[in-house]
Amino acid sequence: MSNAYKNSSKPEISTRPSIPSGGHPIEQGDYLIDTISINELADSVLKWINLRNPGAVIYGEPRLGKSYAIKYIQKVFDLKYKSQWFTYIVRTRKMRNPNENRFFEHLLKDIGHELYNIGKVDAKRDRLINFLFERGNRSIRNQIVLFIDDAQRLGTVEYEWLMDVYNELESYGITLTTILVGQKELSNRRNTYLTSDKQIVGRFMIHENRFYGLREPEELAFLLSSYDDVTEYPTNSGWSYTRYFFPVAYSEGLRLENETEVIWQCIQEIRAKAGVKHKIEIPMHYMIAIINYVLKKFGANEGNERWPTTNMWLEAIIESGYVNAAEVISYDD
Repeated sequence: MSNAYKNSSKPEISTRPSIPSGGHPIEQGDYLIDTISINELADSVLKWINLRNPGAVIYGEPRLGKSYAIKYIQKVFDLKYKSQWFTYIVRTRKMRNPNENRFFEHLLKDIGHELYNIGKVDAKRDRLINFLFERGNRSIRNQIVLFIDDAQRLGTVEYEWLMDVYNELESYGITLTTILVGQKELSNRRNTYLTSDKQIVGRFMIHENRFYGLREPEELAFLLSSYDDVTEYPTNSGWSYTRYFFPVAYSEGLRLENETEVIWQCIQEIRAKAGVKHKIEIPMHYMIAIINYVLKKFGANEGNERWPTTNMWLEAIIESGYVNAAEVISYDD
């Protein structure tokens, strides 16, 4: 899974690409980069799919990058295993009381069905099953992979509705692998169901995987190296994100990966000043914000600095809001 988007051809271009202001993925905040944790998770998900497991749980604290990770995994799987199975991501909505009609309407909407809000609940349920059957039947493996994000919001009745979908697809020869993604509460719910409703565990929670943020400098180095070499915009231009925002320093051989220790020490320094004592586990949300801040504010489009300094990284870490989040959330083992 490592370096899944690395291009095989990167022609040398001496002139920096002309991109409209605000049009670079860094400026739009619209890009996906892998991490060691994401790659480990992808390996687990692939194993579950290959074994045709009906369901599994991915859990972790807020903002660690779980939603980011499953978007990345979906994109890579769609490229690497095209037509082997179809992968969809749906998200749960917070509802005061379970509502079957709205439940199936939201599922239809998130998988991209045009008629998601037409008809009564029976029609919507049948429409969902028919859609998934048609897609599953078109796949080589007769399989659908469904990620359900923020799944800690699901209650017993929602699992029963999903079980009906699973059972009907199974009767048609289609495997539905449902992967629940959510906060630690989701793992707690699984433990409760182990004693109160093992059928739900058997359908949707057979395996469990804890998702982690960045815990070691080596993991940060892996992430930064993607900005140096794996990312590229425009496509086939040869201009990685690091090269585009710091072209002179890049041409001289400087790379963000080599800034790993500086950034890690800055994070430790700011945590110490704030009195944050628990182990470092940096959510992807904040690490991406830190890197984006430096590239945008100090790179060639704005500050036009030759290369990020320690003070620039310190400023970015403070402005990202990471320390405020670290003070209120303790990421335990």
